[in-house]
Amino acid sequence: MRSSTFRTFGIAVATVALALVTACGGSDDNTTSNASKGSSGSASQAPSAKDTLAAAVKDLNAGAYSYTMKIPEGTFTGSIDPAGKQQVKVDGVAAGGVKYTIEGITLGTDYYFKTSIPTTGINAKKWYKLDRSKVKKDAIIGLIEAKDPTVSQGLMSRVATATQSDPATVTGTYDLSSGGDLGIDDAAVLQALGDKAKSAPFTATLDGKHLVSLKITVPAYGTVAEQALTVDYTGHGQPVAVAAPKAADVAAAPAAVYGLLNG
Repeated sequence: MRSSTFRTFGIAVATVALALVTACGGSDDNTTSNASKGSSGSASQAPSAKDTLAAAVKDLNAGAYSYTMKIPEGTFTGSIDPAGKQQVKVDGVAAGGVKYTIEGITLGTDYYFKTSIPTTGINAKKWYKLDRSKVKKDAIIGLIEAKDPTVSQGLMSRVATATQSDPATVTGTYDLSSGGDLGIDDAAVLQALGDKAKSAPFTATLDGKHLVSLKITVPAYGTVAEQALTVDYTGHGQPVAVAAPKAADVAAAPAAVYGLLNG
């Protein structure tokens, strides 16, 4: 799974890596079992597996939550509150095994940015307060301000089949073939995957009405072993503890920061 190939959940890992270089099976579709028919012959139909999952996904953005997403290119952790508070940290690995971090905090219209990407004029220990109007490209700033950082609301359009084995588990198949933020863009990879690209297995874990974890597996192809994306969601509806960095640790963003963000 290359970052330029599998841009899962809206995280533009490929663009982050480019900035670094620049600086330096299952059952019938959406069905679950129906309730037993009464003597009158009428049936009370339980929600389908797709409906249950869709409700949990929709609920996710109704309140505050925290998340941890893991893909081969890195780990993304963050918290988001619809009221306008959010934070994110990316612990990534670029081509050649080079490690880097990106951190961001948004408090209403105040933006703070910190990174270990080696760039002349940027101190890896400093938080930089941004003038948002000076950031013209969305690739990196999008990690900081995304209202749906895991692009959960696009999940259901990719779910091909789903079944619910118990109240806490929905499994099924997921379509990677349409590209974009939730799929695979590389034509050669899609050709190698063949029909498997349209039926990648997934498992979603629910806690009542909440989505608490998701795993999507990209099947093996050629000499490439299967790869997995996992997302864990916690703190549903709980206050998000996001605060501005200490004043002593903050500086106004210099041209070098905007050059990196707009690169």
